[in-house]
Amino acid sequence: MSTKTTTRPPDTRAVRRRVSLPDRIALRLGLWLILRSRRTTPVPLTVDFATRQRIERERREQQLRVLLQSGTMHLWR
Repeated sequence: MSTKTTTRPPDTRAVRRRVSLPDRIALRLGLWLILRSRRTTPVPLTVDFATRQRIERERREQQLRVLLQSGTMHLWR
């Protein structure tokens, strides 16, 4: 059997590129901004009673439409 088929360890003499200081600062700042934006919680909106009622009614109507469509499709099969 040939010895050329065996795997060789990686070349340790490979040149390692150093990341410049501005690049490191930019990466850290970017990561910090991403993490900070994920941690902050949005301020809850105050919704008046009439708007809340309208939204609930529209949601119920949408759910009813979906139920009717799925029932119709089930009967159609």
